[in-house]
Amino acid sequence: MTTAILIPNAERVKSACEQFDYENELVEQALEELFRRHPSNSDPRHVLLKVVAINALYHTCIFALDVVARHIHEHHKEIDAALAAGSPEIVEKIARVTVKGKIYNFFSFATKYSSWQNPAAFPIYDAHVDHCLWTLQHHNHFASFLHPDLWNYPKFLKIMTDFRTFHGLNDFTFKEIDKFLYLEGAPRAAAFPDGPHSSVGAFDFYPTEELTS
Repeated sequence: MTTAILIPNAERVKSACEQFDYENELVEQALEELFRRHPSNSDPRHVLLKVVAINALYHTCIFALDVVARHIHEHHKEIDAALAAGSPEIVEKIARVTVKGKIYNFFSFATKYSSWQNPAAFPIYDAHVDHCLWTLQHHNHFASFLHPDLWNYPKFLKIMTDFRTFHGLNDFTFKEIDKFLYLEGAPRAAAFPDGPHSSVGAFDFYPTEELTS
């Protein structure tokens, strides 16, 4: 999406899914098997395996993986119930992790982890998706939202739902829409004028430092 805007339609989504599946077949199969074998978060060993796999294969660039895994396991009853119910508020619970006394927001990682637990209810956020949605919003104003709304998961879920409805893509799952947005949003914009900067240990590009509240 660097020179022209390609308006989403069924043909383009199908094509993107075919391309994504071809290029990422082994990664997707490995994650599918891992989450299928270990669907709950009651065993800390399995949680750590899933956290490491998501971080490595989806390049979320989070740190303190054992701390993140312990955080998910500590709240596993609440997290498992909310993920099964498709409750979007649980993403923030997964994302906000205290590391050495500081609270970090691993938002993109949390959306990916949630998506693999329940792909029908949790679309993925990352920089590619952000770039594609925000660019299309400028072009055809498919929903009412501001850029920072993409970083609030309940609002992001509504934006994704509105995106799918506006473009006549209700026959596609969030997983399929994710694949389209990921490919259409790459390469991502070098910088977002109203967004934070990239930083190791955050996620993709937002936020860069610990949360203040």
